[in-house]
Amino acid sequence: MNIIDIHTHVLPPVPGTALVCIGCGPIPQADGHFFSAGLHPWDVTGDDEDKFRILEEAVANPLVLAVGECGFDTLKGPSHELQEQAFVRQVRLSEQYAKPMILHVVRDFDSVIRLRRILKPVQPWLIHGFRGGPEQMNQLYSQGILVSFGLKHNPESLKSVPWDRLFVETDGAGPVEDVISMAASVRNSATQVICNQILRNNNILLER
Repeated sequence: MNIIDIHTHVLPPVPGTALVCIGCGPIPQADGHFFSAGLHPWDVTGDDEDKFRILEEAVANPLVLAVGECGFDTLKGPSHELQEQAFVRQVRLSEQYAKPMILHVVRDFDSVIRLRRILKPVQPWLIHGFRGGPEQMNQLYSQGILVSFGLKHNPESLKSVPWDRLFVETDGAGPVEDVISMAASVRNSATQVICNQILRNNNILLER
């Protein structure tokens, strides 16, 4: 496994170099690829038993390395109550199958922090597409919550993130090489140094 892109929705040109989010859909018949599976907050309806049945089957598969993306969105989707119910169920799946979580969070970091404190999960949580500032990032880190960076980000956060917490993603928009080059420029580092560190971090996160 050589995962660099921790979150995308498209199969990468080189198998095994990205964690591909498949939602609650079937696992693609594509050799060498790895996946995450989760119920996105936009897709929560309150009548989701069939989705959770499919999701648990996917999470049990060794090709699925993480649960998600799942989480909270105050701008789109059903009520906060329904989003939280779906999120908590996915936390239980994450803990049951010992797989980390990839989170979608829009304007509701407080709920994530609150539930992290209440549920006390063992598995890591990583918020994808983080755009907040260093203060918010460090608040999340203090609760054991990780973040990943795409092309849209806060440069001060990317510059100050500790090396052992550096994660990058494309979210399906463009090649991961563009994100690596951006990170290298912001952190004033060589692209190979960035790649090597991200590989180490992803291997630890995904326990491969």
